[in-house]
Amino acid sequence: MSLDGFRRAHSDAFTGFDAATATRVFATIDRVGRALHFDMVGLEHLPKGPALLVANHAFGWDAAFLMAAVWRAKEQPLWALGEHLWWRVPFLRRVAAACGTVDGTQENIDRLLEREQFVLVLPGGLREAVKPATLRYRLLWGHRFGFVRAAIRHGASVVPVASVGSDELFDFMGNAYERGRRWTGYRIPVPLPSRILPLPHLTSLRFIVGKPIPPPTAVEGPGEHEVLERFRREIAGALHELIDNELARRAGIDLGL
Repeated sequence: MSLDGFRRAHSDAFTGFDAATATRVFATIDRVGRALHFDMVGLEHLPKGPALLVANHAFGWDAAFLMAAVWRAKEQPLWALGEHLWWRVPFLRRVAAACGTVDGTQENIDRLLEREQFVLVLPGGLREAVKPATLRYRLLWGHRFGFVRAAIRHGASVVPVASVGSDELFDFMGNAYERGRRWTGYRIPVPLPSRILPLPHLTSLRFIVGKPIPPPTAVEGPGEHEVLERFRREIAGALHELIDNELARRAGIDLGL
């Protein structure tokens, strides 16, 4: 066992979660959210059965506001698939695990969906979170299809969730991963803010939960990748639409929706 009492099993689904700790942490997050004028719309779209909530990712703790909102509204955890890097940070990893963050492995997502849970997926991961300001609100999913396969395998609906405002907290420059390789020799991101003092901008945060997208029927063989590609494009398109509509609303543009 480590200095902070963390065991490897704490990063597994259900093992590290602690309802009492989650309630206290989420209450604090709610207070911070009120100070930041955090807003959440569309929670009524969450289905009853297993569901994958797929969101865009920004640097910081934006996902924590969504997890707190679901805990308060639905009285059940929103399990977040976390980066493997999470589990190397002492003390923070214990809090993250207690609030429902689990290691982003296929085994964990299977265990959660088999128990008909809500699972938060940030397909862009840390690479999307530390993207430069010129790529603000772009989805950097690369070749990640694991979450799509999981949804189809378990018959779980996919719920697009747009995080708007979080991408404006910081202005990063350049390729954080390439910079990290040059500076440290390791494949770790080193984000570089455009300002000397990396203070966050004051911005309102808003999450918009879209309507569930049912998964297609599983296909094996030559046509499988085409089905995965089509389904992922549908999810990305729905998420981009939510983001664009919210940005238009903030700019005072009536799209007639």
